[in-house]
Amino acid sequence: MGRTQPSFTAAIDAELEKLFRLANRLDYPCFRDVILEASRRVRYFQSALYDEVTDPQEILMLAIISVLAEMSCNGRVRH
Repeated sequence: MGRTQPSFTAAIDAELEKLFRLANRLDYPCFRDVILEASRRVRYFQSALYDEVTDPQEILMLAIISVLAEMSCNGRVRH
């Protein structure tokens, strides 16, 4: 995995925590599952976009989109 900046990583983690809190408030298991799987992929996207101008929300949205795309193609999320 590539390099990351601690402050940027902390900002991504804060945004991720917001999504987890929202998922818990909504009590929507499917949404929670997507956020959980996206949290497993977020460092991959953070590393891949290291030299690009991005913000934490953009990286999270790309991770979420990757989960949804995989679910659409395969009918399930890999574990």
